[in-house]
Amino acid sequence: MIRYTLPPAVAARRAMTTALARALTSLAPVLLAVVLLRRMGWAPTGMFWAVVGALVMLVVVRAAVGYRMARRRLGAMAIVLEDDEIRIEGIRDGWAVPRGWTARIVEVEGSLGGVRVESQPQGPTGVVYVVDVPRGGEGFAEVRARLETWRPVERRGRRGRAMRLVMGAVVVAGIFFLPFLLEDFVARSRVLAAALVAGMWIAMRMALRGR
Repeated sequence: MIRYTLPPAVAARRAMTTALARALTSLAPVLLAVVLLRRMGWAPTGMFWAVVGALVMLVVVRAAVGYRMARRRLGAMAIVLEDDEIRIEGIRDGWAVPRGWTARIVEVEGSLGGVRVESQPQGPTGVVYVVDVPRGGEGFAEVRARLETWRPVERRGRRGRAMRLVMGAVVVAGIFFLPFLLEDFVARSRVLAAALVAGMWIAMRMALRGR
């Protein structure tokens, strides 16, 4: 039997990185919308800045709460790997994936990655149980090697990293280059320009949420 845990420092660092990434993801569309609206020549009122400030404070509070919850969960979590199953302990409503139920094992790259064990769809609802083994603990290599005896470990290809780079480029382009494109739409119709701002905001929200 292998019992795998994360050291407190690693759990805190992982929780902080996750919280910051989610906060930046939430703030990026707001920043883009503000830049585009200013480019349209719209002068924000005090009420507008109050709403923006409230949104920023909400994101900060959510990030702080998410950090504390993630740090507590990661610090208390233990992954127990036996010959016939892998299970999560130390958190409420822990669960397990028996070896015979395993559908796929995927290795996720990056500092926030690890190994994900997915079960076959269970019952009439087709629920899939997932056990995530986060990278960072001393016994990670041993856990991965043991899981590889269950079935081949799939690796995320370069497409995942390429897509992240593309999304980063889209965000940069949206913030720094779209305002110049917007001038042409403003010259034609402010309604069309406003529709472009709303469309870009929605598109960025959906794209970043998918990451």
